Amino acid sequence: METLVIIGVLLFIFAIFYLIFHFIRKIKNREKRISKILFLIPLIGGILLFSIGIPYIDTGVQQQLDNSLAANTKLKAEIKQLNGQLTKLQSTNNQLTADNKELNTKIEDVSSKVSSAEKTEKDMTKLTEQKASLEEEKESLEGKITDLEKAKKTSESKISDLEKKNKALTSDISDLKSDLASAKSETAATTASASTESTSSDTSENTTTTSSSSSDTEFFANCTELRAVYPSGVPSSHPAYQSKMDRNKDGYACEK
Repeated sequence: METLVIIGVLLFIFAIFYLIFHFIRKIKNREKRISKILFLIPLIGGILLFSIGIPYIDTGVQQQLDNSLAANTKLKAEIKQLNGQLTKLQSTNNQLTADNKELNTKIEDVSSKVSSAEKTEKDMTKLTEQKASLEEEKESLEGKITDLEKAKKTSESKISDLEKKNKALTSDISDLKSDLASAKSETAATTASASTESTSSDTSENTTTTSSSSSDTEFFANCTELRAVYPSGVPSSHPAYQSKMDRNKDGYACEK
C-alpha cells in the first residue's frame, strides 16, 4: 500500500510539473494546447492512488492508538479486577467489623467473668480465713470439752466416792440409831433396876453380878469405833460382839 501512495504522489508531481511546463511553453507559443492525457490522467490517477494507499500507511499513530486501546482494555480489566477485590475487601472488612464487635462482646463477657472470679476469690479468701478461725475455735472447744470430760470423770469419781461415803455414813447413822435405841433401852433397864434395888436384896446381888459381867464386855457405839480397834471385825465369841452389828447374821460383826 505504501507503493500505491508513492506512485500516486509521483503521478501527482508529474501532472504539476507538466502543468508548469505547459505554462512556460504557452508563454512562448500561445497556440500550444495542454494535453489532457498527460495532465488529467496522471493527476486523477495520482489522487486516486494516494487516496487508496494513504489509509494503509503506518505512521505509528495507529499503533499508538491500538496500544492505547489495548492498554485501556487492560486497565478496564484491572479496574474490574480491582473492583472485585474492593468488593471482596469490603465484604472482608464488614466481616472483620462483625468479628471485632463479637470479640469486643466476648472481651466484655470475659472481663465480667474475671471480675466475678476475682470477687469469688476474695470471698473464698474470706471464707478460708473464717474457716481457719472456726477451726481454731473448734480446737479450743475440743480442748475445753476434753477438760470438761476429765472434770466430769473426776466429778463422777468424787461422786462415786461420796456415794460410798454416804452409804457408809448411812450405815453408821443406822448403827448409831440402833445403838441409840439400845442405849435408851439399857438406860431404861438400868433405871428400872435402880428403882427396884432398894426393895430387894436379891435384886441387888443380881445387879452386882450383871455389873461384873458388864465389866468383862467391850462396848462400841458403831462399826466405825469397833473397826478402829478391830479392823477386821469380831466373831460372836468376842466380848465386843453385838448382834446389831452383824447384819448378815453370819456370826461375825463389822467384817469388811
